[in-house]
Amino acid sequence: MNVKLAAVAASTATLAAVALSGGAATASGGGGTSGAWPSTSYPLPINPGRVISQTSSSAVLRSSETVATVRDRLDYLYVTQKGCTAKLVVNKPKDYFCKNPATGKTDEIYFTFAALDPKPTDRSQTNAYLVRG
Repeated sequence: MNVKLAAVAASTATLAAVALSGGAATASGGGGTSGAWPSTSYPLPINPGRVISQTSSSAVLRSSETVATVRDRLDYLYVTQKGCTAKLVVNKPKDYFCKNPATGKTDEIYFTFAALDPKPTDRSQTNAYLVRG
């Protein structure tokens, strides 16, 4: 039992270190489950903002904008600019279905949000997830 608890504590500490490092990362290209978020195909609302951590299927972003502003920006990026379909789902606050031109299949991109302390640098956090069709 203690071994399992130690493993959970170690993985939690590692995750916290990644989330709190605050280092800027570049979101570009990528495939599989490691690497970088495929921002060329699926843009992230990081202007203003920064990527805290990323893989090719998930990303954590911090923004100086409110959650409502980030949500509006996502609708503009995905529905207006990319022509994706927005779907309202209870457990996934912003959910988009986009046709992948490389595969012809439909990918699902969804985002969850958290409001942070209202300070100028980090007002909201957005978590992005990509499910390949």
